[in-house]
Amino acid sequence: VRGVPRPSQAWYDTQSWYPLGRHVGSTTYPGLQLTAVWLHKALTTYGVEISLHDVCVFIPAGFGAVATIFTALLAWECTNSADAATATTFFMAILPAHLMRSVAGGFDNESIAISAMVGTFYFWTRSLRHPTSWPWGLLTGIAYTYMVAAWGGYVFILNMIGIHAGVLVLLGRFSPQLHHAYSL
Repeated sequence: VRGVPRPSQAWYDTQSWYPLGRHVGSTTYPGLQLTAVWLHKALTTYGVEISLHDVCVFIPAGFGAVATIFTALLAWECTNSADAATATTFFMAILPAHLMRSVAGGFDNESIAISAMVGTFYFWTRSLRHPTSWPWGLLTGIAYTYMVAAWGGYVFILNMIGIHAGVLVLLGRFSPQLHHAYSL
């Protein structure tokens, strides 16, 4: 039939994103499923008897806590103030947009992606602290790669880090440390 894509050309889920449908190949990110399986295997290896279902239920709450901790670390890194880190932790913990992605049972890509995003920003700022801290850029790359596997918002992180590095160059603050951290 003319005009109907063959399965090899396009794989569309016609039951979601009505009326357009969803191109499955470009909108599916395996990070959430891989994280759930990895956590389940790690927990059972260390003797914690838990079902994969229960792991999936608790992932949003656990990663919500991780995102809050990374946000506090980011505030500490940027201000070197315990008060700022504490206030940031408080606001992250009650932020409605964060709460709806960190409720136990809300198994969705955003539940792990927020942690990956804030972790990437923290590791990036940490890699620029002083001339010998550029190896933290490796953790930035790992957190960014995890974000790419988890959610389509990875483009935002790529742009923000690129803009930050570009602004530092424009302000005359280029250094070998910036080059090394950005390259990693």
